[in-house]
Amino acid sequence: MTEGGGKQRINGETIAGMALVFLAILFIWAGTMNPVWATLVPADYLILAIGVGFMIIGVMAIRKTNRPRSERASYY
Repeated sequence: MTEGGGKQRINGETIAGMALVFLAILFIWAGTMNPVWATLVPADYLILAIGVGFMIIGVMAIRKTNRPRSERASYY
C-alpha cells in the first residue's frame, strides 16, 4: 500500500524481475568469457525469461492498484 494515497510506481515483483534480468545478463556475459559458464547459457535464458515475467506481473499489479476505486470495485 502507498502512504498518503499517492500512486504506486514500483513493487516487489518489479524489483525482483529487474534483479533476475540483471543476474541473467551477468551470467550470459560470463558465458562469453569462460567455457564452463558457457554450458549454463540455456539456464541463463530461462532466468532471463522468469525475470521478464516477474516484471510483467509487477506492471499489471501496479496498473490494477492505481485504478480509480470505481473501476476496481466489482459487484457482479
